[in-house]
Amino acid sequence: MGLTADELRTSLEVIAAWRSDPDISLNCPRCGTAGLALADRSARPYAEWYHLACAGCGLDETIHIPLGSPTMGDFD
Repeated sequence: MGLTADELRTSLEVIAAWRSDPDISLNCPRCGTAGLALADRSARPYAEWYHLACAGCGLDETIHIPLGSPTMGDFD
């Protein structure tokens, strides 16, 4: 089962909080249980990939955030 729209929105908030403070304790976006595991599996500069896993409810999802194409500079 994939993430609902609300779970995805909460997941993105959790990811933003984690990026600000990687030592923060995270709550699962589905069940609210503390101890969410989050792994950054990004392939920058092309995309960000985050894996979220929760032992409490069995959440096991990867979120893909596409990034803009890298630019090679100004060719004027």
